[in-house]
Amino acid sequence: MDLLLMQPYRLKNLNLRNRLVMAPMLSRLCYPDGVVSPQLIDYYATRAKGGVGLIIVEYCYIDQQESKANQGQLGVYSEQLIPGLADLVEAIQEWGTKVVLQICHAGRSTSAKIMGRQPIAPSAMPSYTGEMAREMTLAEIEQIQEAFAEAARRAKTAGFDGVELHGTHGYLMAQFLSPYTNRRQDIYGQDRGLFALQTLERVRSKVGNDYLVGYRLSAEEFVPGGITLEEAQRFARRLEEKGIDYIHVSAGLIENGEHFVIPMYFPQGYLLHLAEGIKKQVKVPVIGVGAVHNPYLAEEALQKGRADLIAMGRALIADPDLPNKIKNGSLAEIRPCLRCNEGCSSRVRQSKTQRCAVNAEVGRERQLRLRPAARPKRVCVIGGGPAGLEAARVLGQRGHQVTLIEKEDELGGLLRYATIPDFKAELRSFWKYLEYQVQKLKIEILYKTPATLELVRELKPEAIVLATGSTMLLPPIPGNNLAMVGTALDFLSGRFHPGKDVFVAGGAALGCEVAAHLASLGKKVTVVEMLGELALDLELRSRQALKKLLAERKVKSITGWKLFRIEENKVWLQGPQGEEKWVEAESVILALGLTPNQELFNPLQENFGQVFLIGDGQSPRKIYQAIHEGAFVGRVI
Repeated sequence: MDLLLMQPYRLKNLNLRNRLVMAPMLSRLCYPDGVVSPQLIDYYATRAKGGVGLIIVEYCYIDQQESKANQGQLGVYSEQLIPGLADLVEAIQEWGTKVVLQICHAGRSTSAKIMGRQPIAPSAMPSYTGEMAREMTLAEIEQIQEAFAEAARRAKTAGFDGVELHGTHGYLMAQFLSPYTNRRQDIYGQDRGLFALQTLERVRSKVGNDYLVGYRLSAEEFVPGGITLEEAQRFARRLEEKGIDYIHVSAGLIENGEHFVIPMYFPQGYLLHLAEGIKKQVKVPVIGVGAVHNPYLAEEALQKGRADLIAMGRALIADPDLPNKIKNGSLAEIRPCLRCNEGCSSRVRQSKTQRCAVNAEVGRERQLRLRPAARPKRVCVIGGGPAGLEAARVLGQRGHQVTLIEKEDELGGLLRYATIPDFKAELRSFWKYLEYQVQKLKIEILYKTPATLELVRELKPEAIVLATGSTMLLPPIPGNNLAMVGTALDFLSGRFHPGKDVFVAGGAALGCEVAAHLASLGKKVTVVEMLGELALDLELRSRQALKKLLAERKVKSITGWKLFRIEENKVWLQGPQGEEKWVEAESVILALGLTPNQELFNPLQENFGQVFLIGDGQSPRKIYQAIHEGAFVGRVI
């Protein structure tokens, strides 16, 4: 495709093959002491092979004092780390991709549990964990500036094409710039940009003027008293005067991470207006980022001059080959990121290694590389939902003879209905991606065919994958059979048409998403949840974003109460102490969970040797488990 996005770009003295950048993201794939591991090399080499122009390697801690933000964080604090970093650089550069290392000091955004020391910061204030950071001394400021410079020197020695100073997301450089976190009374409080500018000077003294040095800038912190676009614009001009080579524009703090690890509930291109605002003030190249997963959106941003380069993060986790697919015009082949944050952000926040809900190979690129089947088999996959489709895709790619049985007239299972709300565009794209993959592989698909033991016998499979999904749970609540009552699936499938005033029972993700969708249709919506908070089955950043969406759409909520009876135009609720109250409701939608469809499992096990039960058919969970189980079964048969 003839896109500006795919055109070469000159970044200082680097020739990039296109304008696509891989954004830095913590993977936790290195060794515990910050040393490069084979898994980390495979992870980045796979993305380089996929055709991205520039990779900004995840943030590295710069000393063994207080700079480390996370366990499993990459390090650049010692000469002993250079050989491993050099191996990483070579693995990336051999594919024609340029590589920059992001260097960082955590400041208050860490914990004594990580480094064994009290966190330090420009001013004494608590971190997002509640731990109190102590104020840095002038001597410590100078030591840390020197540590940044030494880290940059090591990066250059290792062969990196440049370094990026991490000045966003509430880490130390951003803490100095922000009035929210910098309350010092000395020169570093009077001039909050001074720390970063002095650090840049020190870095230049070690790496020279010809070496690429960029800055990741927080253009909005989304907290009262935090950095705003206007302040970021002023500082960007100062960075340019000091000789910065590019500015990479992001936003947000660790404590409001939904603003930079942007969930599906926020719009695509969420931060591009900030990149545009910075670009209007400077002549150096500006990198835009923030849920720019759609190549058309990325191209539009470049064409309109909102940014010079586009950084993608999770999109390149989901599909490392995305750049090459764009270049070749194979857009239907792109495996889309869902912005669900279940495999990436959620796992990393739990101190686990990075994974991806839609790409089971992430972090295990060598281990899970697809290999042809030693002996192709006849395999029957029952159920065309996400688990069944992924299993069929992998089995087909490995050379097995696959028959897919689907009881409906189209594939997708519950995905067909989960994609209805207006904020589920990426999920719909993923459904269509899976559908396209199995059709491209010419897998035999039996539509509108209920699976029976007799039918499976006729197919004579050597292995069976049972992916029959789940159905809505209907608890024995008095009144659940009234005409005013329907399930979430009834509503999303168009079988139930609620009135103007709707009561949604169940405040997990499903109920909240249904409520948000109802509100977008002009309904007056109330959600009740027996637990103390809505959407507790979502990872933190998605939960925060969904709750903001509900607030924007004026959805009311009642937490700590449960529905126990339904009457005409009325629902009865029970509180934590057994107290009761009623609420008016014209219609009721039940979103109280799912139950697995397992009727065929025992008969199949009794009659066939290899039977695998996967996805919601095993136990209703999330798309992460459905895809990973399908991917695993597809590899072991």
